[in-house]
Amino acid sequence: MTRRDDLREIEQSLSRISRIGRGREAARLRAERSGIDLSRPGISILAALNSRGPLRASALAEVTDSAMPLISRELRTLTAQGYVTSSADPDDGRARIVTLTRHGAAAYRRYRATIDDIIDLTFDGWDDDEVAHLAVLLQRVAIDFTRPTAGSADG
Repeated sequence: MTRRDDLREIEQSLSRISRIGRGREAARLRAERSGIDLSRPGISILAALNSRGPLRASALAEVTDSAMPLISRELRTLTAQGYVTSSADPDDGRARIVTLTRHGAAAYRRYRATIDDIIDLTFDGWDDDEVAHLAVLLQRVAIDFTRPTAGSADG
């Protein structure tokens, strides 16, 4: 195989892994095992609030790479289910600050633990060195994908 063939295989594998992770079956499995049945955007919001603390809805849209109408709709659902609360921003009364509730934090931890368990089962046949090596390589891939490519309009 040529380098270009290998790179095409890598790209196809990354695309396949991404599709599998975003697919309905994977979502059903995560919801069933965790007991948390939320949309991907809803989980993304909980994850952002869990890692970053209270945020404005506009910041949530930016962090989750989602449109504001979607964020607004998801926040209504998450609020109704008791996962988040919102209050007026003390610096701008027109804006709202969204906060993860205890219930929301517990749900996110349960969901995250389920994902960790699924990933652990996925790599059950790999030894610790193989897993560590893959982690290093995938981190490198993620970093390299974020940098401008040579010859692009950006850089």
